Amino acid sequence: MTIKLLLAATLRKYVPGYDGSTGHDMEVEPGTKVKDVAEKLGIPVGEVKLIMVNGVGSKWDTAVGENDRVALFPPVGGG
Repeated sequence: MTIKLLLAATLRKYVPGYDGSTGHDMEVEPGTKVKDVAEKLGIPVGEVKLIMVNGVGSKWDTAVGENDRVALFPPVGGG
C-alpha cells in the first residue's frame, strides 16, 4: 500500500531528492507503524518531535493505512 510521507526541515536529508512541494510516496506493508516508516528511512526517533497522520497528532505506534499522509517534524529551535 502507498502512503504520502511529508518531512519538515532537517528530516528531509534522509530521503535523497526529497521534494518539499510534493512529499514522498512510499510503499509499506499492511500493519506498518509510523516507527517502522522512520526506521526504514534511517530517521532517528530522537530527531522527531511531532508526528501527524492525516492531520491528527499521532504516536510512534500508530498504524498507517492506504493513502495516509504521515508528517514528521523535528524539534523547533530558536533564539
